[in-house]
Amino acid sequence: MKYIYSLVLSLFLVSGLNAQTITGPAGYRVINLGDNGTGDYTRSLILLHEAYNNVTPLSFNNAVGTITAFRGNTGAFSRINIATINTTSAYGSNSGTIQSYAEDSPWKLKTCMYNGKKYMALEVPYLDAYHNHGYQFAGWTNSSAENLKVVNYMANGQPVNQDILTDIQDFNSNMTETHNAKDLNLYANVNIGTNVTSTGYQLQVKGNVRAQEIKVEMDAWPDYVFEPSYEKLSLTELESFIKTNKHLPEIPSANTVAKEGIELGDMNARLLKKIEELTLYVIELKKEVNQLKKENKLK
Repeated sequence: MKYIYSLVLSLFLVSGLNAQTITGPAGYRVINLGDNGTGDYTRSLILLHEAYNNVTPLSFNNAVGTITAFRGNTGAFSRINIATINTTSAYGSNSGTIQSYAEDSPWKLKTCMYNGKKYMALEVPYLDAYHNHGYQFAGWTNSSAENLKVVNYMANGQPVNQDILTDIQDFNSNMTETHNAKDLNLYANVNIGTNVTSTGYQLQVKGNVRAQEIKVEMDAWPDYVFEPSYEKLSLTELESFIKTNKHLPEIPSANTVAKEGIELGDMNARLLKKIEELTLYVIELKKEVNQLKKENKLK
């Protein structure tokens, strides 16, 4: 009975809250950060928590959760930005990674100096029209200094707060991200390492790709080269083509590859075709050599 009374009392107290911050167990919070305080044409950072400054050991600081930003009403177009952040600073290191969902540009992790202290920060994606509903955080956060504070660094094309906000730099994510799933189905275009959306590609990656195996499905394979009806260039014709074009027939030139890249499956098929033609040339030359040997023996 005492437990039920305590639970009812707790629910009553929670239902009467009307504060900007709701604190849960061990640092879990829902925080209304407000907007940028200026309006349109404003660039802003959100100070997440104090960061290690490469000098003084630091107590536990973190921000793990989601920041959501909205714009929209009868006189303003709809805009939504969402960032899932995982950052921490303690003792002598800073760690962090981010995932963002946006209609314009991605959120970015930064470090900066604010009032003489170093911070892990989040750069708000910029558009002329600001998020008139502000920013909301939900998650687990602690800071030994400012915590989830919005600070502007440019307004109406002019730098602001330069006396207190300095040394804004990119923070490269340094945490390993792993996805373990039995089946992963993506019904969307995915861009990795680039903001440029290119039509016609469901996956676009700017950077290196490493894999244990890549399977390319092909509708056609050049085994027709070995059909008796296939007519290839003579070696004389091939030599003339190479002298004129400086590349093999049906193989793109270096300039074309530099501008357009190559399609992996198509290029493998073209290369195989050239290997098969080369094999036929070798067989023909072998026959000619054997014939010449026979003729020499007869002499």
